[in-house]
Amino acid sequence: MTALGPVAGFPRRSRPELKEIAAYLAPAAAAWLTARAFGHDAVRATLVAACVAGATALALALHNVRRIQQLRDWSRRVVEGERVAAPLVAGMTDPLDTLAHDVGTMAAVMSERIALLTTERDELGAILGAMVEGVVVLDRQGAVLRANRRALEILGFAGEGLPIAGRIWDLSRDVELNALVRDALGSRAPTIRDVELRGAVEKSLKVTVGPIADGSAWVMVLHDVSDTRRLERVRTDFVANVSHELRTPLTAIKGFAETLLANGVEDRARTVHYLSIIDRQAMRLSRLIDDLLTLSNLELGKTQVAAGPVKIADVVREVIDLLAEPARRGRVQVVNEVADDLMVSGDPDRLAQVASNLLDNAIKYTPEGGTVRVQAASLPSGREIEVVVADTGCGIPAEDLPRVAERFYRVDKARSRELGGTGLGLAIVKHIVQAHGGTFRIESRVGAGTTVRISLPATEAAAIAAGPA
Repeated sequence: MTALGPVAGFPRRSRPELKEIAAYLAPAAAAWLTARAFGHDAVRATLVAACVAGATALALALHNVRRIQQLRDWSRRVVEGERVAAPLVAGMTDPLDTLAHDVGTMAAVMSERIALLTTERDELGAILGAMVEGVVVLDRQGAVLRANRRALEILGFAGEGLPIAGRIWDLSRDVELNALVRDALGSRAPTIRDVELRGAVEKSLKVTVGPIADGSAWVMVLHDVSDTRRLERVRTDFVANVSHELRTPLTAIKGFAETLLANGVEDRARTVHYLSIIDRQAMRLSRLIDDLLTLSNLELGKTQVAAGPVKIADVVREVIDLLAEPARRGRVQVVNEVADDLMVSGDPDRLAQVASNLLDNAIKYTPEGGTVRVQAASLPSGREIEVVVADTGCGIPAEDLPRVAERFYRVDKARSRELGGTGLGLAIVKHIVQAHGGTFRIESRVGAGTTVRISLPATEAAAIAAGPA
C-alpha cells in the first residue's frame, strides 16, 4: 500500500499529533475490521460506540493539547519579563484549569516580589551614588562585589569602570589599606582605622570595615578627611603664628620699657631711641590686630560691601599717592596704566584696601631700580574688569604659590617681618575680591617677578552696553 497523502480540506498534522490520533482511533479501526469480517449487528453497534468514544476522546485530547500549548507560550512570555495573566480556559473546572490558575497566581506574586526587589535595588543604587563616603562591598576573600562612584574616585579610578572580579588589593596597592582589610577579614569584627594613602593618590582616610548581619559579605566605608586634616593644620599654624606675631612686638615693648624703668631717662637720646622702637612695635601690634579683625569679619560675612560705581583709575591713583614715599625710598618706579573710563561695581573703601595691600607688597619686594605696573582692561564678556599688578621683584617659588594667600604664610619670613608685614595682606585681598563676586589669581617665577590678577564685576551700564554674554 502506498502512504496516504494529505486530504484536501484537512490541515497537515505533525508526526507526534498523528501518532496520538492513531492511538485513539486504533480500537475503533479494529472493531470496524471485525464487524466487516463477521457482519454481526452487535459488532456494528460496538463499532459505532467505539467510534463515538474515540472521536470524543480525540476532541478532548486536542483541546487539552491547545491549552497546554497556551500555557507553554504564556510561561515563555513570563520568563521573558512580560506581565500577562494566565490563559485560563472558560468552562468546567478541571485539574488543568486549576494548575493554570495556581501557576498564574504564583507568577503574579513572583512578579510583585521582583518589582519590589528592583525598586529596592534602584533605591540602594541612588543612595550609594549620592553618598559623600566611598562604599565598597567585599566577600569573605576580599573580592569586590560592589562599589559606588565615590569609592572609585577616592581610590583614583574616577572615570574608569570597576575592575571585573577584582579584589580590593587590585583597586588599591596601598599597603596600609590592604593590611586593614586583611586584619578585619581575619578577625571577623568591625575595624576602624585612619589610613594615609601614598603614591599616585594621596589622601587622608578614616576607614571602617565590618560584616553584614549574616556574615556573607563585608562593607568598607571610606571617609575622605583630607580637607579636615588640612584645616586642622591651618588652624594649628594660625594659632602658632598669631602667638608668635603677638609675642614679638610685645617682647620688644616690654624689654625696652623695662630698660627705661631700670636706667631712668637721663640720657635723652637713648630714651628717644627706645621710645621710638616701642612706638613702632605698638603700631605693628595695632596693624596686626586690625588686620585680624578685618579678616575675621570678612570670613564670617560680617563686612558689608556697599556696591556702587567706582572708577578704578581714581582708586589706583589715590593709593599710589599714599605709597609715594615708600616707593621713593626703595627707588621703585610705580606706573599707572589704568584707563579713566573703566568702571566697576564695588565698595570704594574696600577696593582701596585691595589696591593698597597689592601695591605695598609689590613695592616692598621689588629691588632698587625695579618697576611696579598697574593695568586694567575689560574682559571679552564685557561683564568683568581685570586689574593687574605686576612687579619685577624676586618672585615666588612654584611650591609656595598655592599657599601665599593663607593667613600668616610668608615665603621669606625674616624679610617680611623686617619690612613690617603682618602676613595677612593677601588673605584680606582674596576675601574682599570674593565678597565682590570676583576672582583672585597669582602668577610668579623666581627672579622674574610676580603678577597678581583680580577680576571685578563691571557696572550695570557697562554690562548692558556689552550685550548678552
